[in-house]
Amino acid sequence: MRWRKTRGVALACAGAAALLAGCVSHGPAPVLITLPSTVPFKASAPASAASTAAQPQRLLAVRRVELPEYLVARRMRYRADASTLAEWPNTYWAERIEIGVTREFLSALRAELPGWTLCEGQCAEGTPEWTLQVDLTLVDYLRDARTLKASANITLSATGATQRVLRWPQQNYEIPAAADTPQAQAQALSDVLRRTALAAKEALSTAAP
Repeated sequence: MRWRKTRGVALACAGAAALLAGCVSHGPAPVLITLPSTVPFKASAPASAASTAAQPQRLLAVRRVELPEYLVARRMRYRADASTLAEWPNTYWAERIEIGVTREFLSALRAELPGWTLCEGQCAEGTPEWTLQVDLTLVDYLRDARTLKASANITLSATGATQRVLRWPQQNYEIPAAADTPQAQAQALSDVLRRTALAAKEALSTAAP
C-alpha cells in the first residue's frame, strides 16, 4: 500500500515536471535580426581576364568598424530617453553586431571602389596604400521618433613613406525608420553604413586620386 502511494506521488511529480517543461518549450521563440544587405543584388557578367589585367587593383586595408560600447551586445537596444537604453523584447542580433556592421560596410565600400582590393585588417596580397578606420561614435535609435541618429568619423592613414593621415569631416545622419519594428531599425543602420561608405569613397578619392 505504501509502495502504491509513493509511486502515485512520483508519477504526479513527473507529470507536473512534464507540464512545466511543456510550458517553457512552447514559449515565444526568440527573434533573430540580421542587418539587411547594403548592396542590392545585381546579376552581372564576370570581368574578362583582359580587362582585369588592364586595371591593376590597388590595396586598401579596412579595420573593423568601431561601435559605442553600449551597443555591443546580443540584445537589440534602442534609446528610450537621454539617459536610458531599452531592449526590444525577446529580440537578439543573429551574430555579433560589430561583425555584421563591418561586413556590410565592406560590402558597400567594395561596390563603390571597383578599382581597389579591400582587405579586412591586413592585406595578404601585399602592402596596402592606405588604411581606413571608421568609428561610429553615435548610433542611437530613438524609438519614439522612429529615427536613427548616427555619427561617423573616417580616418585614412597612408602606409608609404609619407605617413599621411587624413581625418574626414564627421558625418552626421538622421535616418527615419519605416516602421516601429526592430527590422526597421536594422534597415536604418544599413542605410547609415551605405552612406558612410560613400563618404569614405570621397575621402579616398581626395587622398589617393
